Amino acid sequence: MLGGMYVAGLRETVDSGQVTLEPGAGEQLRTVLAEQLDQVDAWLSRVNTLTERAPLGANPVGDAMATKFERRAQGDPLSFIGVLTSYRDVLAQTLDAVTRAIHSLEETDAAAAHGFTELGRRS
Repeated sequence: MLGGMYVAGLRETVDSGQVTLEPGAGEQLRTVLAEQLDQVDAWLSRVNTLTERAPLGANPVGDAMATKFERRAQGDPLSFIGVLTSYRDVLAQTLDAVTRAIHSLEETDAAAAHGFTELGRRS
């Protein structure tokens, strides 16, 4: 899963402190990601109608075609449901990484402010 590799790299750089996000910009990005995640969840809830066996007749050709359509909707990792589920996982992981990057900057700012406060008290 290519997207997962990029998200893992993003998580590593966020966890190491190499990437931080300014809270305002980070919130905008987080909002967009959350909206997209909600949209994918809605698609996944509606896609269940695609997994119902198509009524193509009780004959060998109808059965074969119904089975083919069913597999394309949900049968393997490259099926519609499989791809949407993978996309959803990457979105959720990215949202988590963005949230952590925002918190990382907030923690860094708080630590710096505390350091300046201590310096002011010593002066």
